[in-house]
Amino acid sequence: MKTIKDISDETGVSVQTVYRRLNKLSQSSNESLTEKVNGIAYFTETGEKLILETLSTVKQSLNADKQSESDNVLFLREQIKILNEQIERLTKMNENSQILLLNQQSLLPPKVSLWKKLFKRND
Repeated sequence: MKTIKDISDETGVSVQTVYRRLNKLSQSSNESLTEKVNGIAYFTETGEKLILETLSTVKQSLNADKQSESDNVLFLREQIKILNEQIERLTKMNENSQILLLNQQSLLPPKVSLWKKLFKRND
C-alpha cells in the first residue's frame, strides 16, 4: 500500500495535487479510497488504481500545456528577431534621409528675409 507522498513521487506531481484529486475522487466514489494506519493515510488497491489513472491524465495535460507554451515562446522569439531587424532597417533609412535632407539644404541659396529684400541696398 502506498502513501500520498509515494504516489506524488511516483507520478511527479505535488502532494497538494494528489490531495485535490483524491478529494474529487472521494466525492464521486462510494468506496473508501484510503485507510489510515497509525495516523498515516494509505491508498487501497482501488484507490491507488483510480488516483494513478487520474494523475496520469493530469500529467499528460500538463505536458501538453508546457509544449504549447514552449512553441509560443519560440514563435515570440522569432517575431522579436524579425521586429529588431525591421527597426535596424528603419533606423538606417532615417539616417540616410537626414543626410539627404542636409545635402539638399546645402544646395539651396541662403534665405533672405522679406525686410532685407524690401530695403536692399544697391552697392
